[in-house]
Amino acid sequence: MLGLPVRRDWLLINHGRNVWVRCRCGNQWLEPEISRADFDAMIAIPDGTTYPSVEQGLIALGFDGAFAGIYLE
Repeated sequence: MLGLPVRRDWLLINHGRNVWVRCRCGNQWLEPEISRADFDAMIAIPDGTTYPSVEQGLIALGFDGAFAGIYLE
């Protein structure tokens, strides 16, 4: 399940019991401090959009690494 971008423009990805954080440059890391219950409490998907795969969701949401090395002000 993909979540919505959070304050720092990160994407939370829930996969099983794990929650991963991903930035727009494509870096991704496991975040053990966020539990599944925390994820479910934070994430609300207003339009119910789902994607056939995580990769397609990352592309659609702009978290596929296309911005790697780019700094926007």
